[in-house]
Amino acid sequence: MITETWRTVAGLAAPLRTLFSTTLIFRTGTMAYPFLAPHLLLNGGLDAAAAGLTVTGFGVGALAADLAAGRLLGRMHPHTLMQAGFLLGAAVLAVVPLLHGLPALAAGVLVWGFAYEIVTPAAYAATIAGSAPAERKVAFSCYRLAINVGMAAGPVLGALLFAIDPYAVFWANALCVLAAAAHLHARRDGIRRRPASAGGRQAVHHPVRERPSLPERTRFWAVFGLSLPVQLAYALPSVFAGTYVIVGLGLPGYWAGIVFTVNALGIVLFEVPLNVRMARVGDLPTLLTGYALAGAGFLLMALADTGPELVLATLVWTAGEIVVFPGLLDYVSRLSGPGADRNMSLFSGGVNLAFITAPQLALHLSGPGHPGTPWAAAGAAVCAACLLLLAARTHPYTWHKEELCTSAT
Repeated sequence: MITETWRTVAGLAAPLRTLFSTTLIFRTGTMAYPFLAPHLLLNGGLDAAAAGLTVTGFGVGALAADLAAGRLLGRMHPHTLMQAGFLLGAAVLAVVPLLHGLPALAAGVLVWGFAYEIVTPAAYAATIAGSAPAERKVAFSCYRLAINVGMAAGPVLGALLFAIDPYAVFWANALCVLAAAAHLHARRDGIRRRPASAGGRQAVHHPVRERPSLPERTRFWAVFGLSLPVQLAYALPSVFAGTYVIVGLGLPGYWAGIVFTVNALGIVLFEVPLNVRMARVGDLPTLLTGYALAGAGFLLMALADTGPELVLATLVWTAGEIVVFPGLLDYVSRLSGPGADRNMSLFSGGVNLAFITAPQLALHLSGPGHPGTPWAAAGAAVCAACLLLLAARTHPYTWHKEELCTSAT
């Protein structure tokens, strides 16, 4: 599987290979955010409530970036916007360790969240520009692979640095972001000259855009709404799995680590090969499969009482993640037409909205007598969304009828 994944990444068009390597450097450098709260409590002079508010500001800044990205991409090349995000992010990371007090730290972290997240919709736009529709599901899965590999390595490196010097983790993160910017700049010629055979839209952006039609707009908002249960469900593992395993089920803490490891290995080993094989599978069967696996996996999490049962449930919802996220990104890019930049940015905003909301929902739904309720609610919501997908496909205002793909990567 690793060999096949490597061949697929190596076979990407040059702009997408550059995007992959840039994303890998950037996400591997994401080592400061997991240690932001400890830094605020130990070195920033904040109490728990103020630290929580400041960390939430990161999500607010990220959401603002998603809302602004569509307009910015109408005026800038995606990679120019990525470069701007990198440079702003590196500058903020260098300053945050020197700030003290709630106003200064909250403002710095909010700007950091904006700079960090503005890269994502720009990368989505670059993926669309560098791939033909038939190749896009694979292209998005490769982009997600770079994110997941980088995000697996970054916190480990950050933990080592934080133990040595809490300030060093921010400066090392800034250097990695600058390295990503330098790598992207060094390969700018290959990025901007996309082969005509690549299919997608032109890489040069113009501020004048055709206004999406009413059906195009309603189709996007239909899938956006139906994607929110999936986004919320997949925000749960990172914010709730540890609490559920250790506090809710009373299992040893290493089972939480096993859950995270199984999920990460599943994505790294199987996401790209599986999406290569599903490149010609239609949008509806792809999404229905992903939603069904996700819903079943999270319902199994609610029923799990032992470590092996947790692993089984994790395998099921990981399979859903592998299918549903490239499928959703592919479908949104297909239905968006001239509004692709705006729609992909708004879709990315849904991800951040879920990560802001999920901890609060988990806190309110869980309790001593029913620790698995957040998982059950997530699974039920995803299953309901799966049924609504079947209903949505019957009307042109809620479903985009895809063109048949004649080629695949």
